[in-house]
Amino acid sequence: MTDETEVPISHLQRRRIESRVLIPFIEACREKFGDAATRTLVAETIRTLAVTDGASWAEAYGKDLDGLKKVAEEVWAGGGSLEIDVQDGDDDQFNFNVTGCKYAEFYKDLGMPELGFLVHCSRDFAMIDGFDPDLELTRTQTVMEGASHCDFRFRRKPNSN
Repeated sequence: MTDETEVPISHLQRRRIESRVLIPFIEACREKFGDAATRTLVAETIRTLAVTDGASWAEAYGKDLDGLKKVAEEVWAGGGSLEIDVQDGDDDQFNFNVTGCKYAEFYKDLGMPELGFLVHCSRDFAMIDGFDPDLELTRTQTVMEGASHCDFRFRRKPNSN
C-alpha cells in the first residue's frame, strides 16, 4: 500500500539514496567475507530485487512490449536519467540504445563503475524474468563499462504467444 504523503522520486534518485547505505555495507562485507563471497551475495540479492521490480512494473504498465516501453521511457529514463534512442522494431521486439546515462555518471563520479554495473546494470536481465518470462533481453555493451552506448534488444522468445 502506498502512503499518500509519500513524495515520488525518480529512479535515479532512488539509486542514489540506496547507494548511501549499500556502498558502505558492501565494503563492510568485503572486509569481513572477502570479495568473491560479497560479489555473489550482492548479485543474488540484486537478482531477487530485480525480478520483484519487473513483476511490479508489469502489473503497473502492462505485461507486454508496450508496457516495457513505458517502463524504459517513464521509469528508467524519467527525470532525464537516460537518453534513449528507440530503434526499429515490430510487434515482437522493442530495441533501443542508451546514449546518455546519469546512472553511469553517478557511479563514475564515486569512482565505482564496477559496482554500478553490479548493482544497476546487472538488474536488467533478471528484471525481464519478473516482467514477462516470454521476453528476452540481449545487450552486448553498456555505458557503465565504457561503451559509447548500451544496446538493449528485447524480443518475444520464439514459440511464445
